[in-house]
Amino acid sequence: MNKFFWNLTSIFCTLFILTFEFQYSIIPEIYLWINPFFESLVQFSGMYLTGFSVSFDSTISSDSEGLYVHVFNLVLLSLILAFLLKIFFKEKEVNLRFYLLIILAYYLSLQLLIYGFDKVFKAQFFFPEPNTLFTPLKDLSKDILYWSTMGMSRGYSMFLGGAEILVAVLLWFSKTRLIASILGVGIMLNVVAVNFGFDISVKVYSLFLLMGFLLILSPYFKYLFSVLTLESDFQKPNTEPDFLGKHESKKWIIKSFFVLLIIIEGLFPYLKTGNFNDDIFPRPKFHGAYSIGENELGLKRLFIHRHGYLIFQNEEDEFQDFQLELDTINQEIKLVDYRINEKFTLNYLHKANTIKGLQGNIFQKSINLKLKKINPSEYAINNIGFSWVAE
Repeated sequence: MNKFFWNLTSIFCTLFILTFEFQYSIIPEIYLWINPFFESLVQFSGMYLTGFSVSFDSTISSDSEGLYVHVFNLVLLSLILAFLLKIFFKEKEVNLRFYLLIILAYYLSLQLLIYGFDKVFKAQFFFPEPNTLFTPLKDLSKDILYWSTMGMSRGYSMFLGGAEILVAVLLWFSKTRLIASILGVGIMLNVVAVNFGFDISVKVYSLFLLMGFLLILSPYFKYLFSVLTLESDFQKPNTEPDFLGKHESKKWIIKSFFVLLIIIEGLFPYLKTGNFNDDIFPRPKFHGAYSIGENELGLKRLFIHRHGYLIFQNEEDEFQDFQLELDTINQEIKLVDYRINEKFTLNYLHKANTIKGLQGNIFQKSINLKLKKINPSEYAINNIGFSWVAE
């Protein structure tokens, strides 16, 4: 029964890793090749086993209905394959446990290194965009509120990212894998709590990563119990697969290859862009927040978002965003309302890297807006320093 459990778990984890949508820089994204097959299974199961409608979205993406059905399918498929292994290998029973533990160790190392560098270099918890900073607290969703708060402290982001990088490195070595697993369980428990508490949409994936650390830690349960209860038997279990026997040189070469691959994958996006601190990385032209002079439309602020959006904020703190195309030759801003696929062209006046005014027609209304860029030094959060003493 123990071998059957590990075979079942090994098949499930391997299939989940191969089919979960995760964008890499250099590692092949295998899910792009095989997910059309699994999504057809999701469509079938969604309609005939779980009762979803014909219009059910079978896409396997983070916390989607399709992902939940996909996990259900993987459990069934893993059960079938585990039974087949038991039937066809009666004389020589197969136990995939050791292989699963090593696969999980390197996979978790890859994920934590990626997320760790994302935090250290402020790609994940980036400093909030101006429109977020000027959104009333009551109007922010819990996930945006959490991400924005984390993004305001580079020191804390570096602490979180450094902890994840440390665990990722410790997972590479069998002698430090126990402490890595203990630290990893603690980190992932916090991540799961944050994702559920702030309704962040990577709940299933974070649970899978937590399960992965618990599986790596599971062979040490008796050992840890003996240590914590001060029993005399402190024998550490063997968790290394012996598929290469005594060929230490081959083990070293294979291990070095995967470690190097993980490091390159984690660092590649930053080596490519040269962005090692997103807080000070140059923003697009005209990026920032602008106050709007008196106008008939009731607009009070305008924001240029780093990802190519222009956003208006009115006196009632309602926002309307447009996709932005900047024509610096003709000094025109082209706006696209992607909701109704309508385009508008506005002329702008500028000085240096600041828009001074906007003129044109939008929604059959003529506008002539005078703008004044809000200096980031005026943001209260930029003026809050560090103090040892509470005043």
